[in-house]
Amino acid sequence: MTIMTEKVESIIKVLDEGTANKIAAGEVVERPASVVKELVENALDAAASEVKVELSDGGKRMIKIIDNGVGMSREDAVLSLRRHATSKIRSADDLFAIMTLGFRGEALPSIASISRMEIVTRRVSDDCGTMVVCQGGEVLEISDIGAPVGTSITVSDLFFNVPARQKFLKTAQTELGHSLDLVNRFVVSHPEVSFSLSHNDRLVVKAPGTNRVQDAVLTVYGRDAAEALMPFEGESGLYRIHGFVSKTGYSKQNRAGQLFFVNRRYVRNRNLIHALDDAYRGILPQGRYPLFVGFIEVAPDLVDVNVHPTKIEVKFTKEWEVHNLLSSSVRNALSSSFVAPTGEDFIPRADTYVQRPDFARRTGFDRPNRGQDFATSTMADLDAFRDALATKFEARPEILVSTGQIEEQAPQSADRDLLTGAVVLAQARNMYIVAQGPAGVLIIDQHVAHERILHDQLSGASGEVQLQRLVMPITLDLGKRESLVLENKLEDLRSLGFDIEAFGKDTYVVRTVPAIIAKRNCEQILRDTIEELTELTLAKRLMVQRDAIITTTSCKMAVKAGERLSMEEMSRLIVELKQTSNPYLCPHGRPIVVCFSNRDLDKMFGR
Repeated sequence: MTIMTEKVESIIKVLDEGTANKIAAGEVVERPASVVKELVENALDAAASEVKVELSDGGKRMIKIIDNGVGMSREDAVLSLRRHATSKIRSADDLFAIMTLGFRGEALPSIASISRMEIVTRRVSDDCGTMVVCQGGEVLEISDIGAPVGTSITVSDLFFNVPARQKFLKTAQTELGHSLDLVNRFVVSHPEVSFSLSHNDRLVVKAPGTNRVQDAVLTVYGRDAAEALMPFEGESGLYRIHGFVSKTGYSKQNRAGQLFFVNRRYVRNRNLIHALDDAYRGILPQGRYPLFVGFIEVAPDLVDVNVHPTKIEVKFTKEWEVHNLLSSSVRNALSSSFVAPTGEDFIPRADTYVQRPDFARRTGFDRPNRGQDFATSTMADLDAFRDALATKFEARPEILVSTGQIEEQAPQSADRDLLTGAVVLAQARNMYIVAQGPAGVLIIDQHVAHERILHDQLSGASGEVQLQRLVMPITLDLGKRESLVLENKLEDLRSLGFDIEAFGKDTYVVRTVPAIIAKRNCEQILRDTIEELTELTLAKRLMVQRDAIITTTSCKMAVKAGERLSMEEMSRLIVELKQTSNPYLCPHGRPIVVCFSNRDLDKMFGR
């Protein structure tokens, strides 16, 4: 007896090479900068001493990488487009001794599968070069061509056959910014190589390749930043570290100026970031970060660079040994440099205050002349005080913002009268203004209150912006990424009172500033504003409009948490806040005023 069985078709399929390459491309190629990274790494692995990067429309239309490396034979040029074809490893054991930047053998076929690509290459021993033309991963032409020694790869119409990916690309300026960041990293990590970056036939970066890290840092960050750096070095066991860190008088408001390299590969590693923060703990104000360029040299078998397809994340076999080496090396450099922070460099941390045990005996909300005692008392930690009372008496003070909902003791037109007649009692934690008003006790965040005032002034809601001409103009020597953004925002900043004009490559002169900050550190405010705009534009990929620039600028101009204000300054701030378009919400949407109503206070104390 024969049993007939129905043939069932397998549901598992082997993907064709074109589909597999597109999937690999999704892991490797996110945007034009991803292509720049892979191709420049190949150029450096090919021993190039000169690398040129040319972009059109931020790289969306064209990316071209030209190097003078060893080049390829015709056979190798064709094989380079095959997936997992590489000259850099031979077996799985080689994955634990990686010394090259690239090694997966996926970059070229992945990029070729989602673009139109042309490869022109020649070795020094060849009479003529080879040209390979392909489209969507399919080779269309292989021919001889006259060419210099080295390799030139042109990638056009990125994602032309993957429209779903193409629509996620950002503006040309944003995409250029990402490629600029990459080239800057290569400039610093390989100072012996001459790099250039051109965009729409305009030279953006030119690094001479002097083999001096100091010259590379000058090219990337500008003269001001380069002059603020000092060297550091250290060695422990199988690890060696060296590089440059900024002195305590120079800091940035983000980590964009921190570069970590392991065996000259740019990496991201939380352990290294923590070590750097640990070295500067107690030296820099909260929210400020040092400039850092650090090189870690280690045997390749002690670090895993094969953690992620982009090869940016790494793991060390002895994480804490590297952590301690970096932290101690930087700390030693700081302690031996004799550059203790000055009063102008340091803003007290927001969580510092002096406890006064006798506060309960001397309290008096209705006695303004006793208000300063409040600022230095145990009551200064208002958050803890509020939560403790609310828990004890099962009452919660209301947060009053634009709704103006207050108790019956308050006047009917609550929106404005909440601040009318408010008397300043104290400054708590050098962060909050404590005042008594008709509705109750007001807690006002000094930073966001001043930010709202400045926003209205800069936007014209409070009249025309008043200018202050500087006796000595400010000269700004900026890094490449900051200069790129500032160039496109000059008119917006001029409308806010900053008369800025170009004064040579990446250098700008400031002749006027808004009068409202004339007595403050105008240069630092402007630098912080430019850094924030750069971060929004390049890192967060936002189209920064004029209103966002006003919001950013007013935030940088405003008094900070941690700044001590006089009673007169706090009183004037409340008066000006009352006259703004919205005294209860800052431009970012945060509440400005919290009110402990008279009724809730009485309930809390059982009255």
